[in-house]
Amino acid sequence: MADKKGRVQEIIQRNLSEIIIYDMKNDLTKYASINEVHVTSDYSYCKVYVSHINPEKSDDLVNYLNNRAGKIRTMLANKISIYKTPALIFVKDTLFEKGQAMDDLIDHALNQKPMTLKDLDKIEKDNAKKERKDISMKKKVVKKKVAAKKPVAKKATAKKATKKTATKKA
Repeated sequence: MADKKGRVQEIIQRNLSEIIIYDMKNDLTKYASINEVHVTSDYSYCKVYVSHINPEKSDDLVNYLNNRAGKIRTMLANKISIYKTPALIFVKDTLFEKGQAMDDLIDHALNQKPMTLKDLDKIEKDNAKKERKDISMKKKVVKKKVAAKKPVAKKATAKKATKKTATKKA
């Protein structure tokens, strides 16, 4: 009786594949693939990872299946003999895209020219030159702004004391 949960997941995956591909009459489901199934320990919920042969249609497929999850659950309950048929949650499987990105990173790392200490020193010197150049450019910009702002000389005018202001001061 070892790994009952794993066997249940395999049965659910196999039957869901048959239901989605053969029983559901839709163009989206013809090229669908069920990659993985995870069932909770109490068999209440089942997360189903699906993908489509055309990656652009994967989101449409997930929406379509989630909208018909109740019907698919009923069809699954009719096919398998289990105490509690889990509620189905369909999720887009992005494992292929993640694997492709990892392959690209590995290929890039393997094909890249190995760096030596001389190369690193050269990069460091270039970065230092760029920083000095950026600082000098900033100083020029500040000088231009200061030159553009000429101080305006204000005329000093003395206030004539009137009777009202003289009485207020006293």
